[in-house]
Amino acid sequence: MKGLFRKDLYVLRSIGWLFILLDLLFTLIPDLRFFAFAAFYTVMLALVLMQTDEQCKFDTLLPMLPISRRRVVLERYVFGWVYIAVLSVLALAAQALVWSPMGHLPVDGGYLMMMSLDICIALVMEGLVLPILLRYGSQKGRLILIVSIGFVTAMSVGLMSGGYETILSVLTHTRAWHFLLLGAAVSALSIPLSLAGYRKRIEQ
Repeated sequence: MKGLFRKDLYVLRSIGWLFILLDLLFTLIPDLRFFAFAAFYTVMLALVLMQTDEQCKFDTLLPMLPISRRRVVLERYVFGWVYIAVLSVLALAAQALVWSPMGHLPVDGGYLMMMSLDICIALVMEGLVLPILLRYGSQKGRLILIVSIGFVTAMSVGLMSGGYETILSVLTHTRAWHFLLLGAAVSALSIPLSLAGYRKRIEQ
């Protein structure tokens, strides 16, 4: 799996650096709506990486390498999990060390609740989109991916625009770790679907 990670990092360094730079910029802005954009578009990384593999025919050579199909699928998931974790740590650090002392939103229970909700939605999107991409490839999965990202992003921004305090009042009996657990569960439970879809795709 280390080899797959190194390959993906090389691809992102070559063609995805602008995308990552924009994500980092959104993460460091003291507004959770921008962090939501960065977190939700994590699934775009999977699309970029899959498109690159298909363009250079690496996806057709991959089944011939001594790498199990399970590791190929897990690498896509782990890459997304690590990326979301890095964005979350950067957002929390910037908010706590820079923006809160300057009078912006404090890093309290409410802030952590809303960030956890964004992370949950990003993980759920990963769990819904990756099985489609791994089954049908980037060309057929692109439209579904764009539609799902647009729908979830519009819904999230709408909720955030509805008022920070209003949303928190609705989520009074919910804890931040509930959202994290839900997102992690959906993402993990989709792994068998992705593995089955990937097997069907390479056997066609």
